[in-house]
Amino acid sequence: MSAGLLVAVLLASALLEGSGWAGGVGDGNLRLSVTVNGRADSDVRPPEVRVGAWVVKRYRLLNVSEADLHRVRVLDPGAPAGSVRCPAVLPAAEEAECTARFRAVAGRHVHPVRAEGDVPALRTRLTATARAGYAGVAGALGLTEEVVVATPGTGGGGASATVTYTVTNRGNLPLYTVRVEDPGLALAPGAPDCGGQGGTVAVLAPDTSAFCRTTVRLRPGTYRSAGRASGSDRATTLGTGGERVTAPLLTAGASAVFVVREAPVAPVPRTPAPGAPAAGASAGAAGASAGAGAVPAPGAPGALARTDTGTGTGTGTDAAGRPAAPAAPGAGAAPGAVPPSSVSPGAVPPAPPPGLRRAAGVDDEGFLGRVRRRGREAAEFGVATTLLLLLIPAAVAAALLGSRRK
Repeated sequence: MSAGLLVAVLLASALLEGSGWAGGVGDGNLRLSVTVNGRADSDVRPPEVRVGAWVVKRYRLLNVSEADLHRVRVLDPGAPAGSVRCPAVLPAAEEAECTARFRAVAGRHVHPVRAEGDVPALRTRLTATARAGYAGVAGALGLTEEVVVATPGTGGGGASATVTYTVTNRGNLPLYTVRVEDPGLALAPGAPDCGGQGGTVAVLAPDTSAFCRTTVRLRPGTYRSAGRASGSDRATTLGTGGERVTAPLLTAGASAVFVVREAPVAPVPRTPAPGAPAAGASAGAAGASAGAGAVPAPGAPGALARTDTGTGTGTGTDAAGRPAAPAAPGAGAAPGAVPPSSVSPGAVPPAPPPGLRRAAGVDDEGFLGRVRRRGREAAEFGVATTLLLLLIPAAVAAALLGSRRK
């Protein structure tokens, strides 16, 4: 072979190897395209996928070289680690598909994707890149509530409870016609006041909240509030095969248990009978009568000692024949007489004995009065006779015991 022919063969081989044609291996021999939920232009129009729904990415790899590719893999920052599945070998002049399936998260996720395959015999790695991704969208409805029970007033009848419902949009799309209800308290439709809109929030922007309130009057007892909120973001998204998915009805719930206590009962004033003294006056009069008019019995604690102005003494014998003790000075004083010396200054003089008061009123009573008085005196005489019959034997026995000891 001449030198010129040899040079021509070497130049042709170099050109063929650089282009990857007819057994050549080089850049451009591996090609990549990506579809996301059926959309091929996701790099410029990322499909909207509802947060939490499935995202399906398909990576189409084409090997235009004449060498088999080993350890084929796809590196995609927009897919969770380990979610991409590829065949182990991509034969020469053939194509294969890698897939990834995962749940969508909120936000725009468009990233460069890189595919790789090795040619071990040549110690060469073929690569290809593309851009792809999706946009995770959704309005996310949240609800909390708080109950404040007013202090019950007097007179019974329960108390009022004010319930505040807080609706929040935690998503990245506006929510429309958010309605608040409470089946637990059996509220009428539109009962909560949401800013004068009758239980409905017209538009709730992302990352904002609105308040709805209602006040109900309840009887004493334990209650459970069960708030419910519903609304829609009105967004149409794409399914895994590219089909259109209508917006669902978004709901949220909250509950609270609270107690309405029994109201204290107001005291009812007692109205005295016509002509009867008031209770306080009666009690004061009774106390004054007990302190001023009652005369304690001799020897009782706090009793006034009875004396008179005479100085005579006398002796006698008791039932046993012994001389009796001399009588105390003043023993002959009239009943009920209290010398000034025995009453402390400022004290009220004792009232006369009941017997004297009765005797003073005998002349003024009529025939029926005398009959009633005689009946009372007979009853008092019977009680006195019974006491004497009980006390006389006891006194005799005490005297006999005393004489024996002497």
